Amino acid sequence: MQCTHDLPADIEALQRLVVTQREAIARLEHNNRLLVQMVFGRSSERRAIPADPPPVSSQGHLFVQEIAAEAARLAAVHGVVATVSVAAHERQRHGRRRDFPEHLPVVRTVCELEDDQRQCACGGTLKEFGEETSRELERVETTIVHEIARKKYSCPACGEGVVTAPWRGRVIEKGLLGPGFLAHVITERFGHHMPYFRLESKYKSEGLDLSRSVLCESMTRCSELLEPIADVLRQGVVGSGVIFTDDTPVTVARSNDGGPREGRVWVYRDREGHHWYDFTPTRKRDGPLGVLKGYKGFIHADAYAGYDQLFLPDGATEVACWAHVRRKFVDAEATEGELARQAIDQIRQLFMIEREAADLSDEERRALRQEKAQPLVEAFRAWLDLTNTRVLPKGPLAKAITYTTNQWKALTRYLDDGRLSISNNVAENALRPFALGTKNWLFFQREGGGKVASILMSLLMTARAADVNPRDYFRDVLLRLSEPGLKAADLTPHAWKVRFEPEVLARRNEILRKIAGA
Repeated sequence: MQCTHDLPADIEALQRLVVTQREAIARLEHNNRLLVQMVFGRSSERRAIPADPPPVSSQGHLFVQEIAAEAARLAAVHGVVATVSVAAHERQRHGRRRDFPEHLPVVRTVCELEDDQRQCACGGTLKEFGEETSRELERVETTIVHEIARKKYSCPACGEGVVTAPWRGRVIEKGLLGPGFLAHVITERFGHHMPYFRLESKYKSEGLDLSRSVLCESMTRCSELLEPIADVLRQGVVGSGVIFTDDTPVTVARSNDGGPREGRVWVYRDREGHHWYDFTPTRKRDGPLGVLKGYKGFIHADAYAGYDQLFLPDGATEVACWAHVRRKFVDAEATEGELARQAIDQIRQLFMIEREAADLSDEERRALRQEKAQPLVEAFRAWLDLTNTRVLPKGPLAKAITYTTNQWKALTRYLDDGRLSISNNVAENALRPFALGTKNWLFFQREGGGKVASILMSLLMTARAADVNPRDYFRDVLLRLSEPGLKAADLTPHAWKVRFEPEVLARRNEILRKIAGA
């Protein structure tokens, strides 16, 4: 701060100095409050909106013998007859409890009285008139050794003509892990963010000697086998009319240059839920340009300058993100709360209209936006122009207003096309697994790990978007890779869901019925 004898005597100069000092103080207060929020505040941007309940995880293979054995023991204890069977899928509501997922097989245990217990005190015979039913989720999971014996045959007459019964080969040549175990590791590592050292410890507690190097090498080999399928996803995404893209930083412990460095994972996603991830050692524009060069459709992205060459005339069309705009005003709320909240409230109204439009067709959505959102957007632009004359020129709120007006054309583009979205949140959500992963596995050991993660995550996230159990998908696809006549396009999650999932579920339920019957 300046001493009083150093202050200028000119009134205009003194006013300029006051404004400069106010901007400096506002900037320091703003940075301080943001730091406090980052360290001690909640990370969610939601306001007074209850979080969705977490999805129920899909269970693996259910060993009904365990339930049948337990039922037999309890039947002996209570003196009843207990029958275990696999029931058909039914959608039922029991009391106030939420429905159980429809895709899970139902194992039904029926408890009946013995014949000698059906005598009433009056001398009559008790007749069945109904049942009292309760439901609970059960999970029985174990590791088995799958021994495959291929019988060998020869001709006793000549001693020649040796024939061995054909069977599938190993998924990984000379590998220890079968397709089911490999699918489990993929989903644990990339779906549940488990580090290899933690998986190693988990398996060790089960009596399995599987080093993290074996697990890591197995994932590398799986990514090589599945890369052609991921490439089909890439071709489908870049061939679509609308793309959502974003990137997130990841640490590479030992880069090709020798030391640690910060790499990037990029996501490219279409409206149908096809995800394709790409890893680059830097955030240079070469990453998105290499993927989207020549693309002519709409690209939802942030204001990263690396995308600018894609938006040249005769190129792609930029669609900006209102969630990014809202975030700028949320940051400014720390120092200029009243005006910032006015902007946030106006943006909230636009997002509420999108909720109303969620289940509409593209044309109906465009018409609704023209009717309800267009007037709100025009009013917001008038508010921006007016408010910009009332705030500190270099303050946080002024920066938020400048960012918004600079992106205005790209921000309002969604109003004229029902295929477009008001935000790029789907891309940000698609990167969340990597953001969560870095808090667990911390880094990629080498740059090759980025490619492995990108391939396997592309398939896993696409499977989730297609409402496919990732573990079922990976296990079955790893088995089918060696089948003649199948192409990579037949094994993408969406294609697999139509062609192979009914067969997989029917086969599993049939096995469960046989086990229950036995």
